[in-house]
Amino acid sequence: MKPSRILISVLLAATVALNVSAQSRNSRKAAKNTPKPAAAAPSPGKILFDNMLPNTQKVFVIDSVVVDKEEILNAIPNPKENGTLVSYNEFFNTLDNDGHIVYVNGFGNKCFYSEPDSVGNAKLFTRDKVGNSWSKPQSLEGISGFADEMSFPFMMSDGNTLYFAAKGKESVGGYDIFVTRYDAENGRYLKPENIGLPFNSSANDYLYIEDDLDGLAWFVTDRNQPEGKVCIYTFIPNETRENYDLSDTPEPRMRKLAAISQIRDTWPSEAERERAMQRVYQMTQRNMSSAKSADAIRFVINDNVVYRSVSDFRAAGNADKYRLLAQLYKQASDDEQRMEQLRERYHYAEAPQRERMRPEVIAAERALEKLKAEIRAQEISIRNAENLLLTQ
Repeated sequence: MKPSRILISVLLAATVALNVSAQSRNSRKAAKNTPKPAAAAPSPGKILFDNMLPNTQKVFVIDSVVVDKEEILNAIPNPKENGTLVSYNEFFNTLDNDGHIVYVNGFGNKCFYSEPDSVGNAKLFTRDKVGNSWSKPQSLEGISGFADEMSFPFMMSDGNTLYFAAKGKESVGGYDIFVTRYDAENGRYLKPENIGLPFNSSANDYLYIEDDLDGLAWFVTDRNQPEGKVCIYTFIPNETRENYDLSDTPEPRMRKLAAISQIRDTWPSEAERERAMQRVYQMTQRNMSSAKSADAIRFVINDNVVYRSVSDFRAAGNADKYRLLAQLYKQASDDEQRMEQLRERYHYAEAPQRERMRPEVIAAERALEKLKAEIRAQEISIRNAENLLLTQ
């Protein structure tokens, strides 16, 4: 082969090699620049959960039990003095609102429940018992933003603090538990707040109950449960909120505490848990007792002593003081009923009439608060006198 032909062949081979190398680099560069599929955006519920996680409340969970969802109302040993929970369909003798419940206060003269309003949005309503019949429903003003569903109301013994379950944009999962308080000055409820973790989860969290006399509480959830089952947690409510310390609680452990993966992790000690279980047992036994005398009462003296009869009082004059206290209880119940009726008239009144009624409403509310303060003072006086004798 001639030298010129050899040179041409070499040049052609080099050109082909360069083109192949460039194509390979371009192919790798194109592959490198190909955008990866975007990760799915976190749901609003997950974002809310992550925001709540650092403020997970420290709660002493005593025990838990799993029951059928239909058995919730029978499975919580809530004393009747705190009110009763009845299925909506049983209370109203209907089949229209299956799965919802009605809360009736301890006096039996006020109820709370949920049902759709005139445009189909979920609303909470209340009624007062006048004689043997219930008044017309009155919506709870100030509670809004829950277009889906609401249920499981429970009113604390103060008559102002209301817990309920709802689905909405501020829910972590399905149902979440919310709390609101009645603002007597404005005649409406404050904006409901999600009570946070560990009470709420990505599942359905239904019911929150506090027994402030026994210092016990319960909440109901279907987290980690098969279809149709719920878990009822018994716990000791905090007098003031206490959150877990982030400085010594790594995130994985915080997530377990928020989910209540093991109730043992919440116990201050085995001994304290045993004492708490004894309190639950005593309360349950008391509730199961059917023998009640004519003067049967329930008056808490201290953490370990509850009087069941007027004859239990030891201090001189305390039996008469309690009888007076019982009259004050009745007066407060009657005044609360009249107060609600006055609020109802105020709510439906025209603006000029409201202006005339406003001083009357404020005066009635102040009188009721004064009466409640007198009741609390009388209770403290009776307890102090009894405890003085019990410690001798």
